[in-house]
Amino acid sequence: MNKIKIYNILRVVLGLIIIGSGIAMLLGLTANMKYPSAGANDFMRALENTGYFMPFLAIVKIVCGIALISNRFTKLALVIFMPVSINMTMFHIFLELSSGIPAYIILALNTYLLFMNIEYYRSMLKVK
Repeated sequence: MNKIKIYNILRVVLGLIIIGSGIAMLLGLTANMKYPSAGANDFMRALENTGYFMPFLAIVKIVCGIALISNRFTKLALVIFMPVSINMTMFHIFLELSSGIPAYIILALNTYLLFMNIEYYRSMLKVK
């Protein structure tokens, strides 16, 4: 397979993963998850108790996922979703290492797709 086919497959896979996750969050299917770590549970309860953060995160996931699947605003969606990917990974590294494989995969996909589009980001990365 050539690079473009792999890129498109991974773009759609990441889009489907984050849309599914976002929809599950909006429907409350991920609420009240219990982690072995008390710190992880405390952190998640604090985010849920804000009343706005989890629905906001779900909407960001869904919008970015739709952008990736439709191949519209893909480069923007990848940049917007990178902090989410990093935070998911950091949560699992520091608070819940045992269940982090999906987060690590999402970060790897996001990073790969960003680097495949590096030419579009070069002007943003220039030191002025």
